[in-house]
Amino acid sequence: MTERDLRPFGRTVARWVGVGALVGVALAAALVPVVGSRAATDTAFALGALVFGFGVATWGGTVGFGGSMAAVQDHLGGESSWTRSGARQAFAVLTWVGVGWSAAAVAMSIALVGL
Repeated sequence: MTERDLRPFGRTVARWVGVGALVGVALAAALVPVVGSRAATDTAFALGALVFGFGVATWGGTVGFGGSMAAVQDHLGGESSWTRSGARQAFAVLTWVGVGWSAAAVAMSIALVGL
């Protein structure tokens, strides 16, 4: 890939990591009055890690079994708009959102609770 090809990819990744970070900060901030700083940041981190893990696992499954799914879809004559590239992109988005979410929860934990 050339440098020109990486710029849109980098912006896309940064956008989804930022979305995840906003979700992580908002969730932790909403939970602080209810359960306290430590539990709020721990919960936000756990949910972010869950989203990240789901994204990685399903992205890997799409890469590994995407050809089989496409063959089954062709064989059955399905009318769905599912594509391998679309599925990979969707689960990559979940992965990057989970990264931002978890990172924001860690940052808030350090800021609110300390090391």
